[in-house]
Amino acid sequence: MILMKNLILILIFAAVGLNTMASNPVHVIITAGQSNTDGRTPNEDLPAYIKALATDTLTYAEGAYRYCQIAQNDGKGEFIPFWPRAKRSGKNNMWAFDAVTYYWLEQLLQEKFYVVKWAVGGTSIAPDYNASKGRFWSAAPEWLAQAKPTSDGGNSLLLSFIQEIDMCIDKTLSHLKDGYQIDAFLWHQGESDYAKSKDYYRNLKTMVAYVRMHLTEKTGKDYSRLPFIFGTVSRSNKYFSREVENAMKQLAAEDPNMYLIDMSGAELLNDRLHFTAHSAEYLGQQVYKQLEQIIKGVTVRTDELKGKRLGIIGDSYVKNHKEPVKNTWHYKFAEKHGMEYLNYGKNGSSIAYSSPRWGEAMYVRYKEMPDDLDYVIVVGGHNDGFKLDSIGGIDVFKERLAMLCEGLIEKYPTAKIFFFT
Repeated sequence: MILMKNLILILIFAAVGLNTMASNPVHVIITAGQSNTDGRTPNEDLPAYIKALATDTLTYAEGAYRYCQIAQNDGKGEFIPFWPRAKRSGKNNMWAFDAVTYYWLEQLLQEKFYVVKWAVGGTSIAPDYNASKGRFWSAAPEWLAQAKPTSDGGNSLLLSFIQEIDMCIDKTLSHLKDGYQIDAFLWHQGESDYAKSKDYYRNLKTMVAYVRMHLTEKTGKDYSRLPFIFGTVSRSNKYFSREVENAMKQLAAEDPNMYLIDMSGAELLNDRLHFTAHSAEYLGQQVYKQLEQIIKGVTVRTDELKGKRLGIIGDSYVKNHKEPVKNTWHYKFAEKHGMEYLNYGKNGSSIAYSSPRWGEAMYVRYKEMPDDLDYVIVVGGHNDGFKLDSIGGIDVFKERLAMLCEGLIEKYPTAKIFFFT
């Protein structure tokens, strides 16, 4: 009997061990869109940390990421090491925002992951029912029923994308020892739908639903809530549409698994269509931040600090002396949580002592701060110890400290106020 119990325990532990080993499926990303997803920024303008991976240090046309494997617009479902290349006729030595996303994802995962990508410039979701040519992302049932993949000579980009995903699953992903998990759907598009902007809400919603449903049917896993990470169109784009932007915002507000990144102020190249290197890198970083939280199992939308206004007042611990403010803990905290950050630091500032050199004391200048802050941080007291004789002693300091505290409470009756000495 004892032997039997021990055997049962061994089997249980073995089963637990096997489940643990199988609980780390390989990460997969699917990416699609038009030209700003395909890439129109020259590789010569790649960030330095990506250039370091190049084998061609003249035009940066060749290189390879360490872990990222991609199947991109090939119609074969075959993965190769990722390097930024646009799938366009002519010059393809160009990169898009996702090159940055995959780079940082490599730093996070430190293991092989897979990307299935299909992106073509100048393409809309809304189809032209009268056009014999053209390429469209539409998932409208009546249109899709008569369409064929563009990779097979048809005009459906969506079917080409789905076909590529299916081939990748059949050839590679389904054979991975630890299995796989599709983490998110990355997307940037919308410029080419400006002429049919009133339909964009329905068209994008239908397209995302189609991809989610197909993945669920194909894999047997529930992908009905697959995270969808996308960005708005720059308002300086010559094909910008307010209706398209509003449709994106409405979808993101309605669907907790849609994550919208504001690119309304993004800089564009001289063509007024495509992202500059700065804009592409920014979008890639923001997409990565969302993806990081998803992979780590943190629901981004539960961050109650996101969008809140944080004002901080203080001395050199706030101003950061001669170093950039972005290196401070409070700046990094606000950035991490998506807060609006307002810095009222002054080197040498005191709570109670004013002077021509160091300016007004904090008990006076806090009034310069806006009235609508959600969080207020005061960092002070370091310089007051040297100034007590100048202001009349500790009792005067206490009075002015009380004035500061009472003034902040009156000015910000609903805000949370923190004090660091």
